[in-house]
Amino acid sequence: MNLPTVFLLFLTTKFLTCATSSSIDHIYIVGDDLPLFVNKIGPLNNPSETYEYYELPFCRPDKVVQKKETLGEVLNGDRLANALYELKFRVDRVDAVLCQKTLGRNEIAKFREAIANDYYFQMYYDDLPLWGFIGKVEENNFALEGKLPSYYLFNHVEFDVLYNGNQIIEIHAFSDPNHSVDINEDVDVDVKFTYSVSWKETSTPFGNRMNRYTRASKMPVHQKIHWFSFINSTVIILLLMGFLSLLFMRHQKNDLRKYAGGDEEEDKDVGWKYIHSDVFRCPSNTSLFCAVLGSGAQLLTLVVFLFTLAFLGILYPYGRGALATSLVLIYTLTSAVAGYISASFCSNESSWDRSVLSGMLFLAPSLSMVFILNLVAIYFGTTAALPSGTIFVVFLVYILFGIPLLALGSLLGHRYRSDLQASFAAKKGPREVPPLAWYQKTPGQIFIGGLLPFSAIVLELHQLYASIWGYKIPTLPGILFITFIILIILTATLSIGLTFFQLTMEDHNWWWRSVLRGGAVAIFMFGYSIYFYFKSSMTGVLQTAIFFGYNACLCYAIFLMLGTISFYASLTLVLRIYRDVKNE
Repeated sequence: MNLPTVFLLFLTTKFLTCATSSSIDHIYIVGDDLPLFVNKIGPLNNPSETYEYYELPFCRPDKVVQKKETLGEVLNGDRLANALYELKFRVDRVDAVLCQKTLGRNEIAKFREAIANDYYFQMYYDDLPLWGFIGKVEENNFALEGKLPSYYLFNHVEFDVLYNGNQIIEIHAFSDPNHSVDINEDVDVDVKFTYSVSWKETSTPFGNRMNRYTRASKMPVHQKIHWFSFINSTVIILLLMGFLSLLFMRHQKNDLRKYAGGDEEEDKDVGWKYIHSDVFRCPSNTSLFCAVLGSGAQLLTLVVFLFTLAFLGILYPYGRGALATSLVLIYTLTSAVAGYISASFCSNESSWDRSVLSGMLFLAPSLSMVFILNLVAIYFGTTAALPSGTIFVVFLVYILFGIPLLALGSLLGHRYRSDLQASFAAKKGPREVPPLAWYQKTPGQIFIGGLLPFSAIVLELHQLYASIWGYKIPTLPGILFITFIILIILTATLSIGLTFFQLTMEDHNWWWRSVLRGGAVAIFMFGYSIYFYFKSSMTGVLQTAIFFGYNACLCYAIFLMLGTISFYASLTLVLRIYRDVKNE
């Protein structure tokens, strides 16, 4: 299978964003004139570098009219516009003339540069996307200096449309290599752009017109990869739990032996019991710590909602811009979670400062990164640049809904706040921590806490990166959900085990360390993104900035989520083992 075929298969699967509307909205009669919208163009190796379709000198209407788009479509970089193509329902056309124009030297140079970078175009017809290449390069021209490439511009597009009764099921666009124009010379060229439309009947019902794309994610090769990843993760979980169980039993035996072997007048507290008055002492930078928990809980709630909507069929990968819209709306509505968690945890004083910090801890860096990337996109003139109106709408939504919900959550959290310090009579000053080995200190535990979960998900992480930034079949939501659950289990298990061993060494500084251990997975993820970038074919300042900018935001969100999960797992352990000490 050649590269163009693989690429077009990927695009059809990855970027398929048509809405599965009710069949009533997609019923036509013979001869109905359905508009075909042109969307964008871009280089093959840089998926984030896309431009408006008419940036290249294609045939264009006298008046280009932009299609009204939703918030998610704009955030997704879609810029649909009208076109000269006429695709009437069930009406075949052969070599219809789109336009005839003379390409000047500058226009020839634009096309030649686009063909050299493997540019493709994207269009939409009846909410179905279609792709095709702009031209081809042939390495078959010899000169005195050696071998030179030849550039050919495709001037004919073949549309193949499948229908069932009075509904459209599939559409494909093929750029015919046999209809091409030589554009190697810097001279004016007369080009006649043509197209053909072929309609064929199929038995596939309208409700199943997306099945062929989901089946592509269930190809045997990808199923083997997912099964191998699942088995690898399961083995790591079993080995880790077995190893931690053995260490738990060993430490318990040592504690019992030490307790039974001492004199009656000796202090019979063992290991972690020495620090029972210090483990519930609120950590340094309490406001920042509570803000981390609030932001992490909000992002975790966001992910849970997204998976729930996906499983209910409300949110699906084929809805153009639906994911971007859902991210904005659900993040705004879950602001109450951030306010409640940050205000209710370890608080005897005003909680407004930590609630505000919680609301801005993820949002401020992310918006700053988006602002910088938007400036870069504006400079290069790509469709990734957000219009000022879209930016205003996003801010307005958060101001009208996000901030009030954050304040409401803060009020509820302050009212129902908990104070862990009240559970134990803390001493005036914390106990001094004894000397620790390197692997018992924060850097060593961060390395262990991040490496093991990362090693369990690295295969699925590669598939995820390859589907977002490369040309692999996207991973199904169910597989992503299983991978996420495995990551949570590993993070929580490691956090419990490492926290217990930390306490047995009489080190009571477990609060921040538990957060850093869980969030360390994100550090390895970002490191892997660097490796993935240099192994890929992505180039240019724009693609590099967008790749690392959005990966930094993603990894930061993962850090906050897993850090929160890791802390609450450790807190559950601490509450459990010190409950009997309190009774004593």
